[in-house]
Amino acid sequence: MASDQESLFFNDNEAFTIPPTGTPMTAVSYNYDGTQIAFSNQPGKIQVVSSYDGSLKHQIEQTKTNYPVTGIRFHPSNEKMVLSTHRDGYIFFTNASTGENKCTTRHLGSNLLAMNMDVYGETFAIACADGSLRVYDFESFQRTKALVKMITRSATTQVCYIYDIVFYPDDSNIILAAGWNEKVLFWDIRSGNPERSIIGPHIRGQGLDIYNDTIVTASAKDKRQIEFWDFGTAKKITDINIEQTPGHICSGTCLKVASNGLNAVAGTNGSNLGVAVEMQNQKIFGQSKSLDHPVSSVGVSPFGSSFLVGTDNGEALCYMIRAIADFT
Repeated sequence: MASDQESLFFNDNEAFTIPPTGTPMTAVSYNYDGTQIAFSNQPGKIQVVSSYDGSLKHQIEQTKTNYPVTGIRFHPSNEKMVLSTHRDGYIFFTNASTGENKCTTRHLGSNLLAMNMDVYGETFAIACADGSLRVYDFESFQRTKALVKMITRSATTQVCYIYDIVFYPDDSNIILAAGWNEKVLFWDIRSGNPERSIIGPHIRGQGLDIYNDTIVTASAKDKRQIEFWDFGTAKKITDINIEQTPGHICSGTCLKVASNGLNAVAGTNGSNLGVAVEMQNQKIFGQSKSLDHPVSSVGVSPFGSSFLVGTDNGEALCYMIRAIADFT
């Protein structure tokens, strides 16, 4: 995180913009050195652009599906390789430079709602519309575990729409899953069960992330939209109010934390903003201009130096952030 001698400076001028497509921005991901951004604002298509000026580097278009992309992740050990999931169950591991799929599989039986990868690039997980999680091994590209909540003697799912999932960075056996029932479940792959939960976050999008032992959530409510939780105790640490704009109720839609824990970005509905949050002091230090449509997906550089805000209409704006010395 930023030191006590540094403060964060938000540049109000967009670094670049992505024109609207008329279809939602459904996924955003920076690569691990922060130089490229992959996003999808058209069903079945992924664009990879420069994080500095938005110039197109690669375009991935699948022939097997034209369903919306529900997740994008660059692989940490080979950043030419991009993992993507589609709502109709397709999962691709693609060379972005050539467009060739190294691996392809498909989950049948329910739609895919969310995807995430562990920090080592060894495992990834998908969240399914039946409320279950499926865990995959990267080397074999085969499913290794199905996580289904057990109630009494019958197997049931999380019995809710799963909006987002994230691996605990210190232990890839732990997956956090945010669902419709205002809970974040802590799934343990080893036992196959949710061991505990956070109760309270009203997550209705890609609104769950974690840095070290701090869980951050974006809730679809008009107060305390951004909340910080302790991983060890599952208790709330603090929260942040995003101010309402005249005539609009502002609710949280999505959130992403920089890999180095410097800052986070959250998207909103109503005010239709992206807000930049300083993680160390849990305060907002900048915001995007107000957009014509709700923010549906966001991404932030691993170093916290820029973020991308995408809307329900496919439009996107990129903003730059700098850490500057504070001599006061």
